[in-house]
Amino acid sequence: MKLYKFLPVLIVFFLSAQIVFAQGGYEDLLYQEVEVENPVYMPVLGIGTGIINYYGELQNDFSNMIQGQPALRINVYQYIDNKHFWKININATVGNISGYERSFEDISKNLNFESTLFGVGLNVEYSFGNIYKGERKIVPFISLGGEYISFSSKSDIIYKENGVTLGNYVYYPDGTIRVGDQLVTRDYDYETDIRSWDPYGRGDYTPSSFSIVADLGLDFKVSDRVALRLATSLHYTFTDDIDGVSFENTVGRIGDTKMDMFSFTYVSLNIDLFSEAKTKIIESLFADVSGDFDYTLIADDDRDGVLNLADNCLETPTGVQVDSVGCPHDDDRDGVPNYIDKEQFSNKGAIVDEFGAELSANKIREGLFMDLTAVERTEAYMMPIGLGWSKYSEMTNVEIPEKYKKLDQDGDDYISFDELLDAINGFFDFDSEFNSEDIYDLNNFFFAQ
Repeated sequence: MKLYKFLPVLIVFFLSAQIVFAQGGYEDLLYQEVEVENPVYMPVLGIGTGIINYYGELQNDFSNMIQGQPALRINVYQYIDNKHFWKININATVGNISGYERSFEDISKNLNFESTLFGVGLNVEYSFGNIYKGERKIVPFISLGGEYISFSSKSDIIYKENGVTLGNYVYYPDGTIRVGDQLVTRDYDYETDIRSWDPYGRGDYTPSSFSIVADLGLDFKVSDRVALRLATSLHYTFTDDIDGVSFENTVGRIGDTKMDMFSFTYVSLNIDLFSEAKTKIIESLFADVSGDFDYTLIADDDRDGVLNLADNCLETPTGVQVDSVGCPHDDDRDGVPNYIDKEQFSNKGAIVDEFGAELSANKIREGLFMDLTAVERTEAYMMPIGLGWSKYSEMTNVEIPEKYKKLDQDGDDYISFDELLDAINGFFDFDSEFNSEDIYDLNNFFFAQ
């Protein structure tokens, strides 16, 4: 494996990570999530479905409250106190209820009905949120209010076969149902309006009433804006006419003086679409860096607008424009920044001096023939830039350590760069007796020679 082929990729990745961390971390300090002191709460919409059951003189078609006919409910509520314990609810409910009775001894007690209900209600609700400490995920509630309902009650008294009316049902003491001489079973087609039919001498009556509604259940918090409600409500009406069997009937089946009732067990989803958020993000002009904050994250020593962690040129003079990595602009790319470049439009590839001026052919030729005195290695002094290199920094006649002498393939008592690279490649190809510490130590020795 050739390690040096991967070095540029590793360097780019490392520098990119530093830039993202440095710049993103600083910018994040300017944004802060704070709690809104007095958020504005708007009405909350709830949409649900459930089952409805009838209670009156006749029997309910279903055996318990978790069985029944389907119904729909729309609810809107608004908080009326700061602690959100009290609400006002406005709701609308639509659904069907049904009932029947069957008797062999008294054939007048073989009745049935189905009624379509529509109700609009208003109630006051109390949530028991005060029994919890901290965040409340499940909150029980109870409510009490009133409702206006309208109903349209019908009965199944006519037998049809293939759409043809054959006659009315006749109930016999032996338990059979007949139409003429034909034994039949009910088709459960509620086709006859009880109010218009008036079989009990009730006369005309108002197909509507007020009712008292008691509601209790649980709210399950899904999020700050979404809650799931599971509840049951009991509706006590002020009418005895929903099932058609009333104490005011004058003939046939006469009911008791108790009012008709029904229950509604439902689940609904409450969604707060319009209220102000409980928290908000604010942007500060200055970051709060008090406490044990690491100031190196936002240090910019040369004040060029690029943080030290992402600045490739840390000593840019004041006022000099820089690029995204903090280095002065060099428009002609001659290696001399604009602010000291005496010729800012040098020809591409031209050789320039330290002030960016192009060198003539004669100047270049003179430089090539200058008599320069070489510096002996023993006279050179290396400035250590890491703790690991200081181990050899003051040695004048550096001798190759015994364990590295075999790397000196040309026998010149000097570890060359190619010999160093061969040792590193051998380590990464698992073809070396050196461990990672030996490689680091060899690297330090190479630069200390």
